[in-house]
Amino acid sequence: MIKRDSDCPLCGAKLTPGELLDACGELLSPELGVLAARCPHCQGYIEVRPTPGSLLIGYLKDGATPIFETLITLPCADLEIRLNAAPARLTATLSGRSWAFTE
Repeated sequence: MIKRDSDCPLCGAKLTPGELLDACGELLSPELGVLAARCPHCQGYIEVRPTPGSLLIGYLKDGATPIFETLITLPCADLEIRLNAAPARLTATLSGRSWAFTE
């Protein structure tokens, strides 16, 4: 089940799309576009998968084929994502700002 709100799964703080993207660091999974992040409120470790129109908060499940398990969906209608395979790079654009993440 996907919980659709904008609370940190660790501390319950409200998150905005911009502050969550600011909190992201490295690209963990170039195949899935998953980023490592620290909640800007509690500094707890979370994983984020930006997709066009939303930020998915959850975790990577290891296995023969890695998958991303979504816990929370943070809608952001104007979020644009570009994922390049070589070199591995994810670029996010939102409200005139942009972020670039690499492995």
